[in-house]
Amino acid sequence: MPFAELGTLWSAPVAEGGPGAAYYRPVAMTILAVAGRIGPVPIHLLALVLHCASTFALVYLFRTLRAPLLGAIVFAVHPLAGEVLGWASALPDALAVALTLGALVWSTRPTLNVVLLLLAILSKETAAVMAAGLLLACGSGRGAWIRWAAAVMVAMSLRVAAGVGSLPISFDKLELVPSALGWGWGAVVWPLPLHVVRDVTVSPPEVVIMGWLVIAGAAWRSGRSREAWAGLLLFISAFLVALPVVLDGYLLGARYAYPALVGVGLWLAAVAPRWGRGVVLVLAMPSLVFHSVDSQRWRDDLALFDGVEERAYGSGLAWHLWGVVNLEASQFVVAATALEKAMASDHPYPGDDTLCIAAWVSAGNPRRALEVAENGQKDGLTASHLAWWARAAWGAGEVDRARGLLEHLRTPTGFDGPEWVPSFAAVVFKADPATPRSSPQVWP
Repeated sequence: MPFAELGTLWSAPVAEGGPGAAYYRPVAMTILAVAGRIGPVPIHLLALVLHCASTFALVYLFRTLRAPLLGAIVFAVHPLAGEVLGWASALPDALAVALTLGALVWSTRPTLNVVLLLLAILSKETAAVMAAGLLLACGSGRGAWIRWAAAVMVAMSLRVAAGVGSLPISFDKLELVPSALGWGWGAVVWPLPLHVVRDVTVSPPEVVIMGWLVIAGAAWRSGRSREAWAGLLLFISAFLVALPVVLDGYLLGARYAYPALVGVGLWLAAVAPRWGRGVVLVLAMPSLVFHSVDSQRWRDDLALFDGVEERAYGSGLAWHLWGVVNLEASQFVVAATALEKAMASDHPYPGDDTLCIAAWVSAGNPRRALEVAENGQKDGLTASHLAWWARAAWGAGEVDRARGLLEHLRTPTGFDGPEWVPSFAAVVFKADPATPRSSPQVWP
């Protein structure tokens, strides 16, 4: 984004439509826009620095509790924290947590406290909820709550002035709420297998049940500890706040667990035994080894989206993404097979049929592409879909069928569809339908 357009990040929501129309994150988006001009490396380094700063802040904030180091270390090395460090787009999560914790560390300096809280909320909205949970844990006085309310009110005023909407509640998807919440809570205890796609429509029932049992067990163990109850409420609310987004896209991103890990750390710091530093560090070692191995997932898209059956529970969305990355890598047969599985799922992704036809055509199997097209939907087809359908028919030797499909793309000035359609149509309409296709190769 040009520097001259950075002001639009402060005067409008992140996107005009979809969930982005309810996002107002000017601080995080400005940093992403500036750092992104250099490349993704500075963003990842900044996320790592913020994560380390948050860990040290937690050690300080938990210092009066029973197990401060344990609570901070769990936050630092938990497997679900890896996504915030792996996705450049997750920088708002790292900023929101770090700035909120910084505001609590400097709670005795009112001006700095309010400024950091405001910056945190303007990085991601969940900062307001996390700050409230931590204030409950600290037993903060009236002044701290007034400053929190002031930061929230200023952020809300800026949102209203920018014309930011609110996330709609998908009432037709309310039956997914128990699974979405249970999987989120359960994944904190059992995060494996890790995959960037956690599709709530295929949530593992054993992890969902575990999540609800975890909440019940943690509530029982909290006893009369105010800090433990505050940590538990923060853990619960982090996933509640994310519910509208999760239900809208069926995707339970691991990044939503990041503020929840602060709640987990707070709960553990309040109720865990007083273990020595050596014991805590020894317990953390397996997680460090795990992160070292897991980092290989983030080396490229093919590694990131692999393992759909065993790690993404056969999610239709995961099959879609696996097909797309293989299509971009020119692995056409793998891409086409994945896209067919996405189409056969309960929740196919829009446009998968077009991509599947394109993949089979590009793989040199126009006959299979034609079967997909002929057996697919016939209403509301895009120009791109019709164009690839015509290419499949042409490659399969169905010249008249290809011509008929191209007629749907004809306009007064040429042909609609992808840029290759005019030259392709010129070849098709010059061909003799009575002449057998000498080769099934596609155009161009």
